[in-house]
Amino acid sequence: MKHFQTLLALSGCFWIAGCHAPKRASYVSTEAMHVIDDSQQAETAWTAIRDTLRQNFMPLDRVDRRAGIITTTPVMSQHWFEFWRGDVATREDAIESSINPIRRWVEVTVAMDDARNWTQLSVAVHKQRLSSPDRQFNNSGAAYQFFGESLPSTVGDPKVTAADQRWIDAGTDPALEEWLLKKMLQETNLRVATNDGGSGG
Repeated sequence: MKHFQTLLALSGCFWIAGCHAPKRASYVSTEAMHVIDDSQQAETAWTAIRDTLRQNFMPLDRVDRRAGIITTTPVMSQHWFEFWRGDVATREDAIESSINPIRRWVEVTVAMDDARNWTQLSVAVHKQRLSSPDRQFNNSGAAYQFFGESLPSTVGDPKVTAADQRWIDAGTDPALEEWLLKKMLQETNLRVATNDGGSGG
């Protein structure tokens, strides 16, 4: 059993090192374009955007074609052993999501001109980190109750419950924004202006 755990941990390290690129100084999250809204190309592109999100385990929340907005439901980001997922794009993000409760949600925006022709496609990936009050650990057995609701807080509350936890804004994920944008553009045969680098798995 101990050898299996060691092998599993080593596999996770190799996955993080091999399947994810290091962070770069800058990324591209928008693409200028000219697509006639009432056309087959626009319909194909809209479908490809939704499919790209679904294929990367990002469940759709708001889908508003007239407003040109698609958002996803916040989902806990992949851990090192979830190699089949694709919602972290760099080694640093893979490590962060493996040791911290991090969730992400995506906002895709299609800008249109007065004639409702597409002029720009933008992808924003929002990150949130779980904030929870510190719990008291008075004995070794308390570690097994860390994710439960029986331990008191360090500030005197009798116990810490889910109501005491909240998700706080942790900024955006530019690397994943670029990776998703690139995938969407490739699926629709639109011009790809993003740089090489970054991969979701």
